[in-house]
Amino acid sequence: MSERKQNRRAFLRRGLATGAASGWALSRMSAASYARVIGANDRINLALIGCGGRGRYILQNMAKPADTNIALVAVGDIWKARLRSYPGDAERVFGRKPKAYPDYRKLVEDPDVEAVVIATPDHQHCGQTIDAVQAGKHVYVEKPIAALAGDLAELNKCYDVVKASKMAVQNGTQGVSCPAARALKQFIADRKLGKLFRVESTETAPLPYWVHYKGPKTEAQTDWKAFLYNRKDRPFDAHQHACWMGYHDFTSGTIGGWMSHFINTVHFVTGCDCPVSATTFGGRYAPTNDPRCDAPDQVTVVLEYAEGFHTQFVTHFGSAIDNETTLFMFEKGSVRTRFGHHIGNPSFSSDGVNDAIKPQKLMSDEPAYPGPAHVKNWLECIRNGGQPVANMAYGYKHGLAVIMGDMAYDLGRKVLFDKQKREVRT
Repeated sequence: MSERKQNRRAFLRRGLATGAASGWALSRMSAASYARVIGANDRINLALIGCGGRGRYILQNMAKPADTNIALVAVGDIWKARLRSYPGDAERVFGRKPKAYPDYRKLVEDPDVEAVVIATPDHQHCGQTIDAVQAGKHVYVEKPIAALAGDLAELNKCYDVVKASKMAVQNGTQGVSCPAARALKQFIADRKLGKLFRVESTETAPLPYWVHYKGPKTEAQTDWKAFLYNRKDRPFDAHQHACWMGYHDFTSGTIGGWMSHFINTVHFVTGCDCPVSATTFGGRYAPTNDPRCDAPDQVTVVLEYAEGFHTQFVTHFGSAIDNETTLFMFEKGSVRTRFGHHIGNPSFSSDGVNDAIKPQKLMSDEPAYPGPAHVKNWLECIRNGGQPVANMAYGYKHGLAVIMGDMAYDLGRKVLFDKQKREVRT
């Protein structure tokens, strides 16, 4: 076992992955207390924190097609070249040049900004959401809301801050905005195939998705301390800055990167509570991985739920076999879907039990990619009140699942969630 992993295990055993016991309630929040109403016909002034590929995609391919009555008034990024170039690119798309901020904290203080899109590295999501909400901004935050085993205290605080506010917070788990997800939720509620007992999903790729990212080459080109954020100080490392998705100090790899999509969809369609336990196996085995990256490139996470079912999430790099396969198993058959970020048009049958029910599609038409609908849902909640479909209650549950999966991987043993104390323990 590596010295680094031994240190992580010792750190976790001392109780890092705990949170405040007060304020637990994943109950529904009233529309009046949840969203600050801007007005049904009012233009919403947006800002983007993190101007990389994902942030640009959310604005240009999801927000703009979903709602023409928005304005991009500010952008923030720590990479100086990107902060110089993107305002001009944004002007060509949105018709005005946004203000540029190297420090996101100054951006959220801008009185012209009403809502922010957060598309920064995983370890910054939770803290930046807290800061934005406390500054009175609505938030669309990329998944995962929490990155690693040691982030539970911050996740608990984020949940409490959002719950106490009037801000609309949407997590970037857009799969739940697919009409097929709502149809599957009703299908399960109607018990068409009886009791659900297992959900398994596999997501694969030949190359780890983190190996080809580019970033600043020197410390002078960025704000390295802002990148580290709440992580331990260290000398500038250009590869860590660019390929942070492959470094376990900043991310849990595919547990946060991919399982968050899958498990949020499971939470949505089943209506279940938080996971009660997690067991994880994983490691670095893919010959296509970069040897500098230490996040696991092979992972199996098993989560148990009090409702009487369990999930198994499997991911592996090095081969694309069984990619985007998700299977819901019931006592009378099964439902097959695509992966959680866009489940496609599920098919159901009695496959695995008998031949009584032939494969049938759940919907008559193939659903469109749900990204624009997901952003539209958020913008509607900002204007008219109500809860976004992937609100902070769902964010808490997917963030907790990520934390538990990563902690079980670090410790090499099963971990349990104490709902009353909001703690994860062995």
